[in-house]
This record gives sequence, C-alpha cells and structure tokens, in this order.
Amino acid sequence: MYKLMIYFLIFITSYSMDGININEFKKIQKNGSNFTTMNSLNKMGIDIKKSNDEFILTTDIGIYHLQNNKIITPRMSYSYLSSPFVFQGKDYLPLDIILELSGYHLEKKQIIKSIEPKNLNKSPKKIISLSPGITEKIFALGGEDLLVGRTIFAKYPKEVENIDIVGNMFEPNLEIILDKKPDMVIVETHFREKLMTTLNSLGIETTKYQTPADIPEIHRSILDLGILLGRHSEARGLNASLKDKINYTKYLLKGKKTPKVYYVLASGKTDITPGGDTFINSLIELAGGENIAKDKSGWRYSLEELILNDPNIIFGGKRNIDNMLRDENYDLLSAVQNKKYYAVSDDSVFNLPGPRALTEGIYEMVKIFHPESAEELKKQILEKNL
Repeated sequence: MYKLMIYFLIFITSYSMDGININEFKKIQKNGSNFTTMNSLNKMGIDIKKSNDEFILTTDIGIYHLQNNKIITPRMSYSYLSSPFVFQGKDYLPLDIILELSGYHLEKKQIIKSIEPKNLNKSPKKIISLSPGITEKIFALGGEDLLVGRTIFAKYPKEVENIDIVGNMFEPNLEIILDKKPDMVIVETHFREKLMTTLNSLGIETTKYQTPADIPEIHRSILDLGILLGRHSEARGLNASLKDKINYTKYLLKGKKTPKVYYVLASGKTDITPGGDTFINSLIELAGGENIAKDKSGWRYSLEELILNDPNIIFGGKRNIDNMLRDENYDLLSAVQNKKYYAVSDDSVFNLPGPRALTEGIYEMVKIFHPESAEELKKQILEKNL
C-alpha cells in the first residue's frame, strides 16, 4: 500500500503542470527569455530548491544543478545565458530552461508535457556512428566513451581523432565493423538500405535516423539519441542550453532588416543550395537572413531562378565561391557586382545538423548578414560557452 501511494504521488507530481496557463504566475521578460519566481515554480509542481549559490532541480529523470550559468548533469555541464536574479527580495529563474529540464514546454502560453520517446533500455555499450552529425551529438551528450568507430568525414570535435575510422558514410568497411563487435551501428538518411540489410544479416543492430529538416527536429534528434544511449538527462540539458541561446539570438536580431541571401553549395552545370525544407534554411532564418530558395524543395536550383531572385548576399565554402566567380554566367548577380560574396573557411560548421550549427554556425552567418551584431553574439553564445 505504501509503495502504491508513492507511485501515485510521483504520477501526480509528474503531470500536475500540464495545461497551466503561464499568465497565472508572476513573470518577467529579459533578453528574450521568461523568468518567474522560485515560489511560482514550486506552485506549478516543480521541485526546485536553493542551496548557497546553486539551485537544485529534481525531475522525473534525475537531478540537475544550476550554478554559475551552468546546467550540471551526471556526465556533462552546459552553459546558459539567462542568469537567475533577485528582484524585490525574490529569486527569479529562467522559466524556459526549468521547463525543458523538467520535460515540459510553453505552447501558446500553456505549459504542455513534452512528448518524449520511450526509453527502451537498450543503452548500447559499443557504438559505431556512420554519420558525422550523429558523432558530434554523441560527444555533446558525453557519450564518446561508447564510440568504437566513426567515418572519415567525422572531424569534430578534435577528440574524435581518438576514435578509429571504419570507412566513409557510403562504403564502410564491413570487416573493420565486424572486428569492432559493436552493439549498435547508428546511421542517418543517406545510408543505403542494402547496407543496413547486410549489417542486420551479420547480427549487428542498425538504427537509422532521419536527417533533421529544421531546428525543432535537431532538438528532437538530440533527445531521441540521448534516450537511446542512456543520456536522457544530458539530452534535456543540452537542449535547454541551445534553446536559451536561440532565444537570445532572436532577441538580439529582432527588428533587423532581413537581407536576401544565397548559400552556394555548387555552381556551374548544377546549382545546389538548401531549399525551404532543409535544416540549413532554418539556420539562415534564425541568423536573420531570407533564403531566396525558401520556396523550393530539396537542394537543386537553377541559374535562371538565381538571377531572377537576385540575392543581396552570397556565401559558401571558399572553393564554391571561387568556382562561381570564375563563371561569367553569374556576373549579372547584384551580389557579385557589389562584391557582397563571402567565403567561409569551414562551412561544415553549419552543414551538420547538430549543436555546433546552432551556436558557431549561427554566429558565422550573423557575421555575414548582420556584422554589427556579431561581436555581441560571439561574446554571449561562444565565449560564455567555455
């Protein structure tokens, strides 16, 4: 009977916030983020306490410590910008961060329980990642100790050099993979079904994720991967950190004039750029630009469309920019005539749908679209990330 009562109380605590209107509680907006009092959070059913210089948040999946602008999880710590503050003798805490860590979110001023995938308790101990984006996320979730193999294209973070290469994304070396004896191989959209069938026939479990198509799907992929790897706490912590920085980026760029931009991935015989259904389009919009290919699907574009939509700014990897400038067909573009083209030294920073794209990648774009705001953004989302 006692155990049943405990389970009942846990159930009530876990779901009592669902449907609460945030306007019922005193809140303050600061730098694009919502803040509310610790007392209000407790009334919502959130278990958060203050101890000396830190706040201790107890959630359905574990305990978080918020200290010195860090979200501290069992394995990792993640920086955030929305610092708690005292006003009229009361502690005000970042509401969006607390809700994210607690498994909730704001939707039209209502507190809604976030839908999370079920924990299948797989928690593989030996993983091979055949996607550079997945590899980056595994590191960001503190799961690098699980990695026993990666592709030659995975180059971030620097520590990835310590992980053995098992080929590339399209033609992995099956002999090396078998020799590694992984519990699981994780792949993304690009991976061929025939190779998946081969791996499964060899007794190697293969999990395939869809490449995120926008920023919410990046957050979702982080959560899915975190739960799969037994890094649920880290996934919520990482997403809370990233969403807080996104809120600040929106706040910083609010009201700015939006330039028409074109991201060149290839030019000449075939023009390639991200369409409106790609995650890079979401990054461009977050960074305060208007993607001229937003009405297109996929990645192909035509020279005629490019000339017709005539962007204010062109950017891309140095080789791609150089190729475009050597072709006289692009001389009609205003951005070429006005020398408003920018070569990015490493455009992989926003070509992979992971945490780095939402911080460093956005900063690189803002440097091009809104250079007057770049230094402040760098100070907030990069330097404070250390």
